[in-house]
Amino acid sequence: MKRVLASMLSMAALLLAPGISYATQSVVSGECGSGSHTAEGAFGEDLSKRQSRFYCDAAAIISENGQTLVQFSQKESHHNPYLGYAGKLSNDGNTMNVERIFFTPQDSAIVSEGMCKFFFKEKTLTGIMCGAKLDETGRRTTAIVTFDAKR
Repeated sequence: MKRVLASMLSMAALLLAPGISYATQSVVSGECGSGSHTAEGAFGEDLSKRQSRFYCDAAAIISENGQTLVQFSQKESHHNPYLGYAGKLSNDGNTMNVERIFFTPQDSAIVSEGMCKFFFKEKTLTGIMCGAKLDETGRRTTAIVTFDAKR
């Protein structure tokens, strides 16, 4: 488990900006909700019939100067399912405009539209919801994660 989490953080550091010391790095335990999924299909196709459930129990969050990467993963998985959302964090720290999505640590794509919302109780992170869509060569891919942090 520690190796998977260390790998998530080190990959995030490489993806954001090599050589920068990160102001914020954290790993949060929790669970992806039942609505978490990816889907792909032709434009106009009903993607609700093409959803693949996404499971996770950890979120790694790395942020520096408003640029943020949120990675969702299953800690104990041998073949780690992975989704990462990267973009610009709002000044209040409650939302992030998603610019790139990662389906594997080394495979990013520019999104057509995407957003993450961070939920807090007082100053404690209680949940994250991220969603993005990619439109490319006649096909649409969507990825949605609802994550509840353990308290």
